[in-house]
Amino acid sequence: MSTSDRYLPGPIDVAGCVFDDFLLTDHLPPHQAPAVIERDRLIMSARPGFERKLLPLRVEQDTGKAYSGGRYLLRTYEDALAFADWCANDFEIDGVLILERPDFAEVTAQVYRVIGAHDFKDVHRAQVAYRTEIWRTRDRRTEDKLVNMWPALRDRAAEENRSALWLLHNAEAGEVAMVTVIDRVGERAPGELDYASLNAVETGASYGDEWNWVEKTFDRSHWVFTIWFPNTRDADAKPPIWPNSPPLPAP
Repeated sequence: MSTSDRYLPGPIDVAGCVFDDFLLTDHLPPHQAPAVIERDRLIMSARPGFERKLLPLRVEQDTGKAYSGGRYLLRTYEDALAFADWCANDFEIDGVLILERPDFAEVTAQVYRVIGAHDFKDVHRAQVAYRTEIWRTRDRRTEDKLVNMWPALRDRAAEENRSALWLLHNAEAGEVAMVTVIDRVGERAPGELDYASLNAVETGASYGDEWNWVEKTFDRSHWVFTIWFPNTRDADAKPPIWPNSPPLPAP
């Protein structure tokens, strides 16, 4: 499959996923963030098996707190494990590991197997906000349940005009996770953050509302600050995109 075909709407050919979540501190001025992100991207997106990153950003309207992190898709589950280990223990710049930077607080990280992942719309033009949900379960039949549920969840997401859906499982941690991505819900006012799209994905019905065998532990929605693709030497390698810039800063 060529690099161009890899990102057409349809099933996403990946088996591993990594989540990072953290609170942004005031250490890094916002106008400097895009340059730091680009520096990190060149290194991180060249790692083995790297397929995609949705870099999130959320700014709470009432408190001003800002949240970020990463949603990474990798070709195999082993690639995801290796990527997470590298981030935690080896990726350092100026002697500081990425997850220990003073820019970040309340850092969490987790690795998942991909049960199913599907793009319903063009990743380059129609993925601007997403919701992450995580549930805890002790059901030993979870993996089989999720595999059986995926076709109906995928079809429902398509019918409801979603841009993408990822269904994930970590058996060791007893966690189920879902990433629901949407397109913009309307026109943005010039220079204003797109809270309408953020609120739309956040307040929509959860696909897990009817699951009586899980307990929700995380539910947060973000703008897609930037989307990364593999950093390769291919002539048709894709540059990153910044779906919410402006008004969010970009390089």
